Amino acid sequence: MTPFVRIVLALAALSQLPSASGQVFIFKSNERWEINDPFKMDRTALSPKQLVDAKKGLINPVNGTVERTNFISGAEIRASKKLVDVLGIIWPLPERLIEAQNNINRGEPGKALDNIEAVIKLFEPLKTIPGSWWAKATMLKLDALDRLENEAAIGSFLDNLEKDESAKLPELAIKIQLARLMQRARKGDHEAVIKEATDLIPKMDDPDLLARLHIVKANSLLATKKYELAMNVYLRVPVFYGAQLEHVPKALLGAARAFRGMDAPATREQKLEEVSNRYLRDIITTYPVSKEAEEAKKLLPKEDRVKAEAEQKKLATAAALPEGAVMAKPKVKAEDDQSGNK
Repeated sequence: MTPFVRIVLALAALSQLPSASGQVFIFKSNERWEINDPFKMDRTALSPKQLVDAKKGLINPVNGTVERTNFISGAEIRASKKLVDVLGIIWPLPERLIEAQNNINRGEPGKALDNIEAVIKLFEPLKTIPGSWWAKATMLKLDALDRLENEAAIGSFLDNLEKDESAKLPELAIKIQLARLMQRARKGDHEAVIKEATDLIPKMDDPDLLARLHIVKANSLLATKKYELAMNVYLRVPVFYGAQLEHVPKALLGAARAFRGMDAPATREQKLEEVSNRYLRDIITTYPVSKEAEEAKKLLPKEDRVKAEAEQKKLATAAALPEGAVMAKPKVKAEDDQSGNK
């Protein structure tokens, strides 16, 4: 059987399988093995041996194998397969990645990296296999490193990543390009960043990447004091990409800062500072556990800050609000982007 035929058969099997709550590897032999969840084994008071289901595969990263016990006519028969023979993966989104995203949103990049590294390590031998979470974990690691603002760590990670064959994966390649763009923005190369982001936006169709590109572009517009243009680009995120909830508070905070920058004697009657304060209050009450909520509090006048903090505390401790969750998408209006971004 040729490799192409094996891939076709495996993908056909994947498409016909119901959504699984557990973990499954599909091998080149078209065998389907359920897999013990190594993340649950890491986080329990029970010993790993007490959690292992012998009928399910147990990943042995040292040997690069998956091992399990078959019971045939009452006899135990141990079986082993190589990880290199995995052709497809069915694996629900690991809870560690959900936690990592919440850590990033709350401005806890160190905790995020702890969660991310475990997923990267597990899926490292399977990085290019359909269904692997390696690429997603790697992209979250870029986000966490960006929050740390450690240029040496970001640069080293990107250098190693670009040498890897997996860097050719389309989604990851774009994320690497975006991370390099953010590096250049932090170094002050804003005009080039604005131009490159403007050129990239029409070529993208992924909402997450589009939201990120708009924020990177708007940040550089803000840094170069193009306040009205920055405001327009920021507000495109909640209007057009509001489903990408982790990016909305960043965009609203940027818009609030842009309104502050637009406030001048000539625009005094527009009360732009009050507009800015409204956005800041919305961030605090709508995204109470986000890093942006803490940044917003620093920008508010003292009286507004005290009121917003009281509301934030009430919302963040409410039983109905899961950790890292959001409550509602604020209603905002974006003007036409005068920077040529449609």
